[in-house]
Amino acid sequence: MKSFIKSVSCALAVSCTSVVFPVLGKAQPVKLPFDTVTGKSMVTVVPGSEYRASALHTLIFGTHWRSLWTTPIEIPVLDLGSFAGGLKPIEKGGGFQTIRLSFRGADGKQYRFRTLDKDPARGMPPKLRNTVVSDVVQDQVSTSNPVSGLVIPPLLDAADVYHVIPKIFVMPYDQRLLGEYYNEFAGLVGTLEEYPEAGDAAGHGFMDADVISGTNKMFNSLEEDSANKVDARAYLRARLIDLFIGDWDRHSEQWRWAGYRRDGLTTWIPIPRDRDNAFSRQDGIFSWIIKQVIPQVEGFGPAFPDIKYLSWSGRPLDRRLFSGIGRTEWDDVTRELKAKLTDEVIHNAVSRMPRAMYEIEGKKLESDLRSRRDLLGDASHELYTLYAEDVDIFASDKAEIAEVHRLENGQVDVSLSRQDVSPASAQRLQVFRRVFSPQETSEVRLYLRGGDDSVTVDGPVSGNGIKVRVVGGGGADRFEDRSSKPVSGADRVGKKTYFYDKGEHSQFTVTKYTVVDRRKVKPEPLNDRERYDFSPRDSGKEVVANVTGLRPDYSSDYGPYLGWGVTVEDYGFREEPYRYSMKFSGGVAPFTDFRYQMQFRGDFRTLVRNASLLIETGTSGMNNINFYGLGNERYYRGSGLTEENFEIPNQITTIKASLRYPMDRNYHWSAGIAGKWVDLQIESGSFIANHPGEAPGIDDDFAGSFHVGFHYDSRKSGEFIELSPRKQQGRLVGGESRGNTAALSGMLVDLEVAHYPEFIGNENSFTKLRGEVRKYIPFSSTGYSRVVLRAGGEKIWGDYPFWEAAYLGGSTSLRGYDRERFAGDASIYAGSELRLYAGNFKFIVPVIFGPVAFLETGRVFVKGEDSSAWHTSVGGGLWFGFVESRYSASIVYGHGFDDGRLIDSSGIYVRAGFSF
Repeated sequence: MKSFIKSVSCALAVSCTSVVFPVLGKAQPVKLPFDTVTGKSMVTVVPGSEYRASALHTLIFGTHWRSLWTTPIEIPVLDLGSFAGGLKPIEKGGGFQTIRLSFRGADGKQYRFRTLDKDPARGMPPKLRNTVVSDVVQDQVSTSNPVSGLVIPPLLDAADVYHVIPKIFVMPYDQRLLGEYYNEFAGLVGTLEEYPEAGDAAGHGFMDADVISGTNKMFNSLEEDSANKVDARAYLRARLIDLFIGDWDRHSEQWRWAGYRRDGLTTWIPIPRDRDNAFSRQDGIFSWIIKQVIPQVEGFGPAFPDIKYLSWSGRPLDRRLFSGIGRTEWDDVTRELKAKLTDEVIHNAVSRMPRAMYEIEGKKLESDLRSRRDLLGDASHELYTLYAEDVDIFASDKAEIAEVHRLENGQVDVSLSRQDVSPASAQRLQVFRRVFSPQETSEVRLYLRGGDDSVTVDGPVSGNGIKVRVVGGGGADRFEDRSSKPVSGADRVGKKTYFYDKGEHSQFTVTKYTVVDRRKVKPEPLNDRERYDFSPRDSGKEVVANVTGLRPDYSSDYGPYLGWGVTVEDYGFREEPYRYSMKFSGGVAPFTDFRYQMQFRGDFRTLVRNASLLIETGTSGMNNINFYGLGNERYYRGSGLTEENFEIPNQITTIKASLRYPMDRNYHWSAGIAGKWVDLQIESGSFIANHPGEAPGIDDDFAGSFHVGFHYDSRKSGEFIELSPRKQQGRLVGGESRGNTAALSGMLVDLEVAHYPEFIGNENSFTKLRGEVRKYIPFSSTGYSRVVLRAGGEKIWGDYPFWEAAYLGGSTSLRGYDRERFAGDASIYAGSELRLYAGNFKFIVPVIFGPVAFLETGRVFVKGEDSSAWHTSVGGGLWFGFVESRYSASIVYGHGFDDGRLIDSSGIYVRAGFSF
């Protein structure tokens, strides 16, 4: 249920609003007519007339930069014959939102034309295209400033950051020069800019670079040879400009790198590109909702938002490239940049906007930039703090010498030098040096990679000192820890140096402050994107406490219910998927004597090696216990009793601690201890009050147990289209995504045995065995039709309180019967459900649907009762899959043949997913 709400609610709820207030979206950037362009050197253009909106529309979907998108401006028609000496089209391309045409100029340089307006549907799953959702997303293009590319170059010039200079043009109707690209590109409005490339024999290169690479190739060069390094000061200047202009989308593909070879070393200079999200405005109800689930979508204004999320998309690069900059150097770069961003520089930059646009928004943009310039020092400090706590240092595949010196004041001096030179010249080829302070840094992690490396750690350790982790690579490495005890408090110092290497030929010298880990780690990443962009998160913490934690509900037991939850995840070195995850939740039913519930679930992955510790506790008064007495044939029709007579209000408090041992991806064992405290509110006139002898253990208020369990889950839910932007962007790890009740194939096996001994507080000793098996069998070519089989049961040995009986009835075991309709020493149930695919249609999002039919049966067993009755139910309904079958909902009518039921034996079950 929670996964379904997170994945679909945002898109559906807001899109439903858009049905009332429709968005006039379009599938392709608008083309200017032939007659408007031909024979003209300048034309008047409205960049995005479709973004005009009513007051009500802007209230919901935001004002954004609609004023600029809908302002007529004059722009030149591109002269393909004269620009750069003449342009020749060479290749069509494009990203997730734009189409692109590449040209080769007579000057030897490459130029790229990108459409000014965007088509986000290009990057959406095909099933979401041409839907209300795609219309809403198209409308949100108005969050971007259409002429941001014109404003930014002077700011980058002032910051001494490499860049290209975009210009806005209309593509001419020139069939001779456009050739095969004429029909698609003629008449489009877009930006033209140089594409950075290295020089050829004639010297035609961007910024005279010897080589220009994308991010992944540049990282490969750094890993292959430490003779490659990134100009970290230049990268910091570029990232501070990103913060300054509010560009929140700075992932690795938004950069190119200019390499300069000098004296055997190659220095890489960053070239930021693609400024679609600079000056982004995020207002309106829709943007507020999106911000709740994608916090990095930050809006631009006079003050900086949370720097953690404004810089979020660039964190894979930042963690690697900021490691060599200390606090003093960082602050120097910030002060220098701030001084260069004068009022004059800002005015000249903003004045590059077309005059009509400047008159509308120019003064406001200048004011916001001046305000952000004044606050840049604080923003820079926040960025530094993010990456100073846990620092990653990467060596190369060449042989290197690492020296780690712990100083008396707690600081740690780390240096890295080339090993293929004489000791006397090692300092000259030092490739890394930084001194870390314990006030800023908790851990330093040094990755040696390939080559026969050596590392020496020395100096006094301290209890609150910096941990040093050194990870060996593929060579025969030498690890030496010569750490000494501090002047005082040596007995309180734990392990401070950690060596990791699985190589057979590596050597170790250790002290009592050292840990050596020879275990193998997970396989190497499959590709560069996995290695650099999606490596497991291993530092920091996330606290999610916002509107996504709301849990509204309704039940016939307690009426309307409103709950809320908070999730905390903490990440650490080689602690996948997290060090721990904690979820706190609670809620109240205000119209039923304010019944409430609170829950806590903690998953701790590092306290026990190769196992996770699960702690679950909570208290709830939300669900009445239904108790009709023990027996398989308890009938009360004509008794004068009502259903309320069998309901027992209660407050149940539980705690359960388990160790879970994963065996592979699909199954795990668990063992632990649990306790349950039950506060029964037995009302006068109720069945149990009038017949206390029918309820064994009526005075018991506690049950404690030891339990062992086995869980196997191979369910698969077909194609995975992640609708949760938060998960897609990786803010929360949340463990692996597993199958659910909407699975198309696979099997689920869940077994648990629990023993309740007297010595831990139980009135009597008893043992309970519980199990369930589900099998999902697909058929038909559509892939959505399947049969689901389920069987389960429970058996109790010994004397137990009635609230621990084996119950049967309700949506979890036997639909069409009251929840907990039958109770006994044992229960057994089985069922099958046919889920057919009937077709699909579009309503806000693509919807697949089909009929559902089920047959279920079951019974309970009680010692001394002679009964051969089986209780059967049948039913049917409809299921709906939103975009894909895994995002499903079902509505089913079930009828049970219960002659003893007080009212009609049937029920309607509406839920996210299915009953099983």
